[in-house]
Amino acid sequence: MNLENAEPMVADESEKLAKQRPEDIARRYDNRAGYDFVSWRKVGLPVYKITVHALIQLHKSIPPIEEFVLRTIKAGFSSEQEIGGLLGLEFVLVREAIINLRTSEDIDLIAPDPSSKQVWKLTLKGERTLRSLKIVVPQKRTFTIHFDGLLWHPHWYGQHLESSLLKPRELKQGMIEISPCQTNQIELSDLNLIEVDRLLEKIESESRRKVKREQDLLALKAIDRRERFYQPALALIYKAKEGGEPQVAFIIDGILSEKHETAFAHSNGVKKHRIFESLRVSDSRHLVERELGTDVKQSLDKSETLKTEVTSVQTQIENVQKNIEQVQTDEEKVALKQKIVGLQRKIAELKKQQSSVPIRWLEVYEHRPLLEKVLNDSKERLLIISPWIRASATNSNLIRQIEKLLKANVKVFIGYGLGEEDEKSEYDAKTEEKIQKLARRYNNFYLKRLGDTHAKILISDKKLAVVTSFNWLSFKGDPNREFRDERGTLISEPQKIDELFDSYMKRFNEPAG
Repeated sequence: MNLENAEPMVADESEKLAKQRPEDIARRYDNRAGYDFVSWRKVGLPVYKITVHALIQLHKSIPPIEEFVLRTIKAGFSSEQEIGGLLGLEFVLVREAIINLRTSEDIDLIAPDPSSKQVWKLTLKGERTLRSLKIVVPQKRTFTIHFDGLLWHPHWYGQHLESSLLKPRELKQGMIEISPCQTNQIELSDLNLIEVDRLLEKIESESRRKVKREQDLLALKAIDRRERFYQPALALIYKAKEGGEPQVAFIIDGILSEKHETAFAHSNGVKKHRIFESLRVSDSRHLVERELGTDVKQSLDKSETLKTEVTSVQTQIENVQKNIEQVQTDEEKVALKQKIVGLQRKIAELKKQQSSVPIRWLEVYEHRPLLEKVLNDSKERLLIISPWIRASATNSNLIRQIEKLLKANVKVFIGYGLGEEDEKSEYDAKTEEKIQKLARRYNNFYLKRLGDTHAKILISDKKLAVVTSFNWLSFKGDPNREFRDERGTLISEPQKIDELFDSYMKRFNEPAG
């Protein structure tokens, strides 16, 4: 769906889309043929506020005296004395009105022959003015518009954009800055007169003025201010199954913007933001083979095949739904709806087969819901390995859930730390301190700084284990929040779960230091 060409939405619908969880949005768009969805990131898209000086024609209601003067001249009265006498107006008022009408080219002096006296007559423009009772006045005007730094042209998103824009210093922790497609500053040559005129029409139509101004944009004269802001968005990263460059899609207010995706690709955004290198370093297949060995390949391949089949059937359902809107007869609609029911049954069967695979891919959007589930469901043991503990991910609710497990005599193991002590915000330090207090209060809580936690592990009882690139306790605020392949591997085979658990228990049993 193209953002700019999308059908207008009511405010409630637009707000509902914008408030969707990133995991829900990611799940909805995990259907790109030939690509694996591997990660999502909150990003800031570059938007400039530019101040433009322009020349416009303003359509104004004609003043009453000028209207009467035009009507009088049209009736055949010519001299200022005749007009003033007929209208009962002072000569100075008639003279001022005539000067204004002459300046706006609504009237002109005409002399039929050299011997005749000059008379005032209406021009063609004056005839139009009298019919519409509008006068066109040239004016200089200064206005502020938004210029999209990725699309590199003026763009309109509605009045809500103003309140959502962030200044560079306001970019939230973990939010990635997307570079403009050009490094040079915006010039007049980058502004298309027709595009700017349309933009001004939209701004005028949404303004709160009771009386809307009618105006025509004649020329753009200068730009004297350019301020960079950032529009919050969600970047979805797709990795090619068979080589090829990654693709990056952008979700703005819950809606996919094809224009931003195309502009990012054309501006060499993948290379500029080093996405290819990041995905190669964080390759999920290499990670799982390093932790579990190469004998997991067969299960992962089967899992991937089943997922591809599910995506294919989902695409078929979408196509049938489009056909329902086009068919004419009720019989055809019923047949198509029955076809959808059959395809939905097929998806249910494929997903059942997926769940029976002992080792399968865990999509990036499945991680947080799974963590929340095991915090509720673990009965005997819970192990979490994550490089950092950050307040934005390890919130008060998560800490309460951990304490609830501890009170239920569940053994909880948390290993964290990567290299030397990293810089933390005040909130992060307080969160880590809360976790440490829990470890001091409960003897079934084993908290240890490991120092080299490159792998991210989650183990719940003998039910499941996850090997992943997803940072369980810091995903919202990692210090290095680059684009990574954050898919994981979900293991439901008890023997392998125990083997993985035992391997990490050795780390917890090592002496500190």
